[in-house]
Amino acid sequence: MSLPAQLKLFDVDALKAAPAPVVRLKRLAAIPPRKATPRERRDDESREALDRLNRWGRVLAKRFGLRLQGIEAEREGQNAHYGICYEDGLIRIRLRHAVTGKLLKESSLVDTLCHELGHLRHFDHSDAFWRYYRKILDEARRLGYYRPGPARKEPVLVQRLLFDLEETA
Repeated sequence: MSLPAQLKLFDVDALKAAPAPVVRLKRLAAIPPRKATPRERRDDESREALDRLNRWGRVLAKRFGLRLQGIEAEREGQNAHYGICYEDGLIRIRLRHAVTGKLLKESSLVDTLCHELGHLRHFDHSDAFWRYYRKILDEARRLGYYRPGPARKEPVLVQRLLFDLEETA
């Protein structure tokens, strides 16, 4: 009596030995890493900037005796302000340019951070606030957090040709 051709006593693949763990690890290591998508790179860039701002913000808040709850990225699409401070000590900062979507310069982010930290003491734009904000900004500069570019020697000229009424051609 012969067995039908499709009937098998065991699966052939079951007889194959699994590769040793070292062999599997070598195979995995040989696979090139997947490249990050533009969105992943953008998110990483934002996360790194926010981590720095949180570290620096905690240091500055402690030096000035401020109650800082934390610093968060402002939600995307919010273009009405660069930063906002809440009474509970939470600060939100816009990390990206409104038009280009590029990460704002670090000096701009730190300037905004210092501005919002100033609001934790003075919740207005009084003279006392501006003096306090400048103290925080000076301390950020002293600590190396705030490094603005060189000051301009001459003011930037505004395009006047569009509005010059004398020139009618």
